[in-house]
Amino acid sequence: MTKRFEHLTPELAATLPLPGSAAPQQMRFAPDGRALFYLLSDGDGMALSLWRYDIATKTVTRIAGPQSEGEWSADEELRRERTRMVWEGITSYEVVGTGDDETILIPQAGKLFIKRGAGPLKEIPGVYDAIDPALFPEDPSRVAYVFEDEVWVADTRTGEARAVTNGAQLGVSHGLSEYAAQEELGRAEGYWVSPNSQYIAFEEADVRHIPEYPIVHWEADQAFVETHRYPLVGQPNARVRLGVVATADDGAVRWFELGEEDQYLARVAWTPANQLAVMVLSRDHHHLQWRLYDVATGTYRVLFEEESPLWVNVGDDTRFLASGDVLTTSEASGYRHLWWYTQDGRGRPITQGDFEIQRLLAYDAEGRTAYVTATKETPIEVHVYQVNVDTGVMVRISEEPGVHQAVVSPDFRYWADQSGSSFLSPQTRLVSLTSENSEVLHGHERIRPADLGLASPEFVTLTLEDGTRLYGAIYEPLPRHEKVPAIIAVYGGTHAQTVVNAWGMTVDLQAQLLRQKGFLVFKLDNRGSYHRGKDFEGALYRRFSTVEVEDQVAGVHWLVQNRRVDPTRVGIYGWSYGGYMTLMALLKASDLFKVGVAGAPVTDFRLYDTAYTERYMQTQETNLQGYVEGSVLPLVDRLSGHLLIIHGLLDENVHFRNTTLLVDALNRAEKDYDLVVLPYSRHAVRGYHNVLTVVRRRTQFFEKYL
Repeated sequence: MTKRFEHLTPELAATLPLPGSAAPQQMRFAPDGRALFYLLSDGDGMALSLWRYDIATKTVTRIAGPQSEGEWSADEELRRERTRMVWEGITSYEVVGTGDDETILIPQAGKLFIKRGAGPLKEIPGVYDAIDPALFPEDPSRVAYVFEDEVWVADTRTGEARAVTNGAQLGVSHGLSEYAAQEELGRAEGYWVSPNSQYIAFEEADVRHIPEYPIVHWEADQAFVETHRYPLVGQPNARVRLGVVATADDGAVRWFELGEEDQYLARVAWTPANQLAVMVLSRDHHHLQWRLYDVATGTYRVLFEEESPLWVNVGDDTRFLASGDVLTTSEASGYRHLWWYTQDGRGRPITQGDFEIQRLLAYDAEGRTAYVTATKETPIEVHVYQVNVDTGVMVRISEEPGVHQAVVSPDFRYWADQSGSSFLSPQTRLVSLTSENSEVLHGHERIRPADLGLASPEFVTLTLEDGTRLYGAIYEPLPRHEKVPAIIAVYGGTHAQTVVNAWGMTVDLQAQLLRQKGFLVFKLDNRGSYHRGKDFEGALYRRFSTVEVEDQVAGVHWLVQNRRVDPTRVGIYGWSYGGYMTLMALLKASDLFKVGVAGAPVTDFRLYDTAYTERYMQTQETNLQGYVEGSVLPLVDRLSGHLLIIHGLLDENVHFRNTTLLVDALNRAEKDYDLVVLPYSRHAVRGYHNVLTVVRRRTQFFEKYL
């Protein structure tokens, strides 16, 4: 029976998983296309199991799980933080081989488990605290992983292991990506096994020169200090090298020349011909270059490059083809589109238009067909398309409205479609690419908002004076009074989109709770947000807290004119960049915003990291005015509304130092504020009681002052 939420409480709003959101995750087909694997919880819990759907027999088998979480190493806990992982149980897996040779690797709480063919699941003996394990592509009897900052190779049957790198020491690691790559460039891995299993490329990261940042664990029985080498904006990054070792022996490392020291190792990939492709990104983010290295000589040639007067967004859509050509995506036209590069570096666009290719899913070389997700019809929906790479013709193959996620089988016979909208909970289907057949794998009985006692948000558009269209979503309170208070739920920063026709919009139980208490809740994607093209996102380049705040102000004025909103009772809340936006709204538009709840806010971007901040703001040397005008701290004397600050003491991303300096500035300005500290929380709020505290205190604050 579906639980109903027409009488929401903070306790209900803080309970995970959200209704209807437990759907298959990390879907991937077996290498031979005969099965679909995915992670899914059994019921209402957060512990995931690994499942295998056999396409021919239409049977589902649980491969493993759910298992007890156990204790994570400090490195693994921080890796989970980088990916914002909130699920428990089995959270990753790998499949290689076909038929009787199909081999499945499952990491769990530092141990490794393996299943071969129809055999049982077995633990690999003697392997503990393994980070980022990966089976050898052509030899699943061997597994690589990182242990004590070195890359190791183990026999999956006996557990016999040896280190293939050496020389790691305190502050120098092999096979692990550095903080900037993990947090800001989306690269979690730090080593790469070649397709022929003969080589391992790996990163060496040296952070000894970066000052330590301390985080005190006051919550522990015996307080201790956790230290991080955090690269503050304008300061040195990690010194990174890329090396290759042969897997057959303990041979010498061949180090590859990367050029300038002050640049980012953004991506590494092996080509089908066992050459090493490397993406380097200039520190100012204006120039991206893909290089092809010869493993035997260490020399390279440039495959292609991209430049932007704003910044280059790093993607994961590059495919190195057996022909030597490259299929990728690029924002060279102003929107992210498919591009084709020949071996000699000549490029041509495949798709064009005022929309974005969000992901390159697969490429069928024989059929000259790419499979992509894109926002072709509207920026708030994502659909799946087949694209002819010669003509650029796009054919939509997803049907129902909303947001679609998909994976395509290696033999191009099937695709798995997971779709949902604000009106329907997610459903996962296996769809034939050669016929009209499809089968529902999960979400047979779909949930509608009315089934939960909830209402979907209303999607709206508003147009700025310069003609720019913004997309918003309104949660209307019931009953509708003559004049209602409004609350803006904001993020406002780059690389994020908050207004989409997805189920998550409906089961935003914080917004729904406020709606039930009589508030109108409004979300608006201001200029600077993602998936609207480079000029739209680049509107805030070098000038944080300008156009974002202006657009949110315009959104409130639109509400006052088009909804029954009381302009004297407007509040705002957000987390991270949204916390920063909350503070700036209270300080720069104090005549409009009367109450704010700022979560984990950056208060001065000179306190934040290199890779994120310099991408959008450059450095103080080149943009001092932008940093000064974008700081919250000099503006606190403008505060006239009511402010609640919430921050986790263990936040290693937006350090609690930001809130400490804000509190000191508020004290010196003799301003009143409220503060909630989460002793056990990092940047992503996890754990029922932490989430409950945020929801409860945020809700109470708006009830008290709006």
